[in-house]
Amino acid sequence: MYSVILLAGGQSRRMGQDKALLEWHGRPLIAALVERLRQVSDDVILVAPRLERLLGFAARLLPDPTPPVGPLGGLWAGLLSARYEWAFVLACDMPLVDPLIIRWLFERRSGSDAVVPVNAEGRPEPLHAFYRASCLNPIAAALARGQRAVVAFYPAIRVRYIPPADWQAVDPEGWSWRNINTPEDWAQLQREWGSAAACRHCA
Repeated sequence: MYSVILLAGGQSRRMGQDKALLEWHGRPLIAALVERLRQVSDDVILVAPRLERLLGFAARLLPDPTPPVGPLGGLWAGLLSARYEWAFVLACDMPLVDPLIIRWLFERRSGSDAVVPVNAEGRPEPLHAFYRASCLNPIAAALARGQRAVVAFYPAIRVRYIPPADWQAVDPEGWSWRNINTPEDWAQLQREWGSAAACRHCA
């Protein structure tokens, strides 16, 4: 068993509106994500500022740390509150997350403190990854040093990176970590909804 930490912070400056509340198939994107994540965990934690805008969703609500310290602070708060030793963390701007991929990543946790996929461009996806409770102290130490990058604590833990050659066996197109940062990203993703590869992610 594992928890799920859904991060819904950020200013959404490039998008121009709250990404968590974008309309996805007739309802807020965050609602669809919570529903899908509940397929893999009975402990879904929604970490965000201004929690009043997210009332009514089937998740435990947890405020971002204050003062704000970015997604690394949200990860720390979520891990501290998680019911289970392991937690999957996801940014709310990845609408095509696939429960199949989440379970597949969890099966690759042996001997590690974190399981992090590497995207097709060769960059890690730290906000679509598994973290163990053993990461709490290294995260706290990074925050105490004034570091906010999600990967700042990686040198202090055992990270298992999952290269494209591995994950493409279950998600050939890498739909699971397609994220949206701008209106252009959002428009392009909507144009691609009808493709056979994306259909199973949309409901």
